[in-house]
Parts: sequence; C-alpha cells; structure tokens
Amino acid sequence: MERIVVKITADHLAAAERLVPHNGIARTKVSAVDTLGGILGELVFAEWLTGDWRNHEVGSNKGRADLMGLLEVKTSVYPYSERLNLVIREDYGAKFKPVYVQLIVDIPDKANKAITAGLPVIICGFATHAEAVSRPPRALPMGQGRETPFKVFTTPITRLRPMAEFRRFLQQLADETNC
Repeated sequence: MERIVVKITADHLAAAERLVPHNGIARTKVSAVDTLGGILGELVFAEWLTGDWRNHEVGSNKGRADLMGLLEVKTSVYPYSERLNLVIREDYGAKFKPVYVQLIVDIPDKANKAITAGLPVIICGFATHAEAVSRPPRALPMGQGRETPFKVFTTPITRLRPMAEFRRFLQQLADETNC
C-alpha cells in the first residue's frame, strides 16, 4: 500500500519543542521523545489535512480528540516497518474517539530516538474506534525481557484503512455528528 510521507520541517520542530512543557502526560511516557513525537504527529497531520500545520489543536483540546473533536492522531517514533501497529492504551481505549490515525516518525535507529528536521513522518492509515479496540489488549515487549507496564490494543498498520478514503470518511463522520 502506498503511504503518505510528510517531512518534519524546522518550523514543525521548533513549534513542537515549545509545546512539549505544556502537553506531556508523564503516565503515558515509555520513551523520552513520546510527547515531542506526539505533538509533531499532530502538526504534520494538520498540515496534510488542512494544508497548514498551524491548524492544529495541541494544548487547546485537553480531554478531547486531537482534531475537530473527532479524530485522534497516534504517533510512534520508530524506524518504519509494515510490521508496526496502531497502539492504544487499554485505559485510553475506554474513552471513545470516533477515529484514530496512525503516524510513524521514521527514525533511522531505534536506539537513538533523536528527532530532527528532514525526518519523514509516514501517515499509515486510519481505523474507527470499534476497529481499533476489537482485539484483546496485551502488554508489548520492550526488549531485554521487559514488557510495557500497561496493556494496549493493537491493530497492524497493514489492516488500517487507506488514507485515500480518509477525507470522504471524515466528511461523512462530520455530517453525522454535526461538526
């Protein structure tokens, strides 16, 4: 499947770095770049969706979906592979979000999660809430025999809906919810 790729710009990175101190949620961090990667994902997705990364809602949407009250942008910082998953924490999955979109900040080395301008962000696809939480949650391996301290719902990115269908799907969803 063809994937959408957006490059991180210096403007994206500077804006995301300014937002990090105000948007981190300590209980969800597994790596030091989780918050930065998540914010960058929202900026990059806003750019792809609206044509301008400044149309994000980071910081103004506490307790709600990431954009338009409808969609949750899930971003992983990891070398891209078709074997990756859309991952949603079990407790977070209990909070209904109509649609999830998976992005991967494609770093060259999983041991060095430095995020720099010029790195590609791959928009992998999307899933409805029902699709995203349809498989039983499980702990994920973290290497060296360790697992995540929480369970997650996983959906292989190969099973996500293609982004070519996203705009039409989003319009139908917005019409149904009067957004």
